[in-house]
This record gives sequence, C-alpha cells and structure tokens, in this order.
Amino acid sequence: MNGESTLPQGNKSRVTPTADGAGIRKVYNHNGDPHGKYAREVGFYVHYGASPLIPDLLECLPDKPAIVITRAPGVPCSTMAPASDLRRRLSVDYADKVADLFCSSADASAVKESLFAGRGAAHFRNGVLSVLDGYATDSRPSERILARLRTAARGVTITDELLIKLDWNASNTFVNGGAISQFIDFEQAFIGTREMLAGILLHNPFWCARSVFSVLRRRGLFPHPVAAVAPWVGFAFGAVLADSFERSGRRWSADRLESAYRRHVVDRIAELASRA
Repeated sequence: MNGESTLPQGNKSRVTPTADGAGIRKVYNHNGDPHGKYAREVGFYVHYGASPLIPDLLECLPDKPAIVITRAPGVPCSTMAPASDLRRRLSVDYADKVADLFCSSADASAVKESLFAGRGAAHFRNGVLSVLDGYATDSRPSERILARLRTAARGVTITDELLIKLDWNASNTFVNGGAISQFIDFEQAFIGTREMLAGILLHNPFWCARSVFSVLRRRGLFPHPVAAVAPWVGFAFGAVLADSFERSGRRWSADRLESAYRRHVVDRIAELASRA
C-alpha cells in the first residue's frame, strides 16, 4: 500500500490508511466548517452506529478534527460502469439498503437537540430557500431554473423528521460481491424528512430512477405517486447548489448550472415518467 494515493479523495476531507491498513483516518479540511463536519459525521455514527451498512467508528479526534473508521468492503460504485440489467438490480439493492439504514432508527428528536440545537427540517428548508433567494445570475435560462428551485423550496412541507444526509454520490456507496455493502461520508448530515431523502436519492443519475422509486414507495420512504416527485427532486438539486455556494462562496457558471439541472432534474423526472 502506498498511502493516501490508494484512496479516493473528496473535496471536504483527506483520507489515509491507518498504519495497520485495517482502518481509514479522515481529516476534515476547511472547505466549510471542519468542526461542524466532524460533529455531524460523529453524530451520524452515534445515531446509526448499530447498522452494518456503515463503517465502525474506531476513534474520534476532535482537536484535529478527524475520525478513524473501518474500511468499507468492496469498491465505490463510481468505479463501475454497470450494464443496464446490473444497474437495475443494483438500484433496487441500493434503495432497499438505504431504507434498511434509515428505518433502523427513526426517532431523530434526541440527535436534533444534541447536534442541531433543536433546528430541524424546517430550518434546513428555510436555509436552502434563503441562499436561493440571494443567488443571482445574468443568464435568463439560469434565472428560470432558479425560479423553479425557489418555488420547489417554498412548497416543501415538513413531515416526520429523521437524520439524513445530502451527499449520496456513487463514490460514497460501496459494492462488494455484486451487492451494496456500505455507505460512507456523513459530514453533510442534517435533520430532514423522508420526502427530502427521496428527492436526494432520485436526483442521482447513477441509479435507475424507476427502480429506486418503486422501492422507496414499497418501503414507505416516499408514500406518494410518481407525479409528486418533481418538487422534491428540484429541492434536492437546490439544496446541493446552496450547499456548494455556502461552502465555496462561488456561484456556478451558467453552463454548469444549466447542464447540471438537465442531468439531475429534467432527465431524472423524464426517466421516472417513462414506462420503458
């Protein structure tokens, strides 16, 4: 093993193997508040630590801040280019494993008080809307997109709360032996709702949208018809945009905003509506 070059690196932390190779040391950088990221991730591990779907938390190092966790088995899904049949099968397994994780500890009231000072899903929604309201662009197509995102955020209703996370990139989901093995990276944890979680999952182009949606409905994470999905997918995209701007202070270019909106919202809703 040749150190950190063997491990994929995110933009919010640096990861290196421990000396014995059995664990991963994750040190939070200054892309956002490092202590906030540390607290949210540790809080997620405490809340869902009994689940085999996340690594074990071996050590907390608040002064760095950093944590040490066990290695996730297998490889990140982002390293794969699955054929359509495998993609559908993995998408079903992915959604079922997500449901297993979030159904394992539904009561978020204690972690809401201890980690978020009582601020819940309404606070998150209002924060996203505040950023979107102040987000300016000189592109007419981009402004139309922002108007749609603001409308989606204003329409968000608050149902049962749970501790979820914003970052569900394929690089944060591991596959081993043809099945989803574990999820990693929880520094973007927040108190949200099942509908917010559904929108976040469905806006990820790596997965088959209809397969994921069918599981979410069956498992009760989104007990609504497919026609009700669009605002939540739009809100998820708006939340990612707002988070990026808050962390970096930089607005996306018009080309990036418009192409990302097509890929993560327009194309995903079209896939959900398709019967193919």
